[in-house]
Amino acid sequence: MARPLIPVERILDHALTVLDAEGLEGLSARRLAGDLEISTRTLYQQVGNRDALIRALVARHFSQLRFEFQERQDWESTALQWCLALRDTLRAHPFLTELMSFDDRRVIVDYVNELVKVAIREGFPRELAIECCRTLVNVTVNHTIVEVRALRDAEPAPENIAEGVRMAQNLPMAIRWILAGVRADVAESA
Repeated sequence: MARPLIPVERILDHALTVLDAEGLEGLSARRLAGDLEISTRTLYQQVGNRDALIRALVARHFSQLRFEFQERQDWESTALQWCLALRDTLRAHPFLTELMSFDDRRVIVDYVNELVKVAIREGFPRELAIECCRTLVNVTVNHTIVEVRALRDAEPAPENIAEGVRMAQNLPMAIRWILAGVRADVAESA
């Protein structure tokens, strides 16, 4: 009698654990099958090839993200905290963040829409609010990817640690500059 198939969720949970610990290099069919005590054939039946596994892993992770949107005393504070919360969420699984594609960003788009609403209530023209929030998410995601790459090694070089600290400090500054520029544009057009 054939053994029952292993649940896909168990495969994805283990794949995320391996990815977090070892990066993409550790994520091989042989490795996963061996760890899960299944054949590679069974693994392929359940999740497809490596690319399909990665897409499923990223899609599942991003579909499970729940961003806590919190409005602050002013729009700028709300936007800054929004960006920092997004960065912290993405840093939780740095290798996974690097693998995300535009298709995986639906949950982030929903998060962006909350910030757009606050900007519009603040008096920003709708198009400017949308473009500003898109810029904020792009800067935050791209900055986070570069930041986690600087710290990728298990024992990063001292200069990479220092660069990671600088980058972590630079994101709030860059966000404030963007927000100041947008605020100036709003004042200019009023």
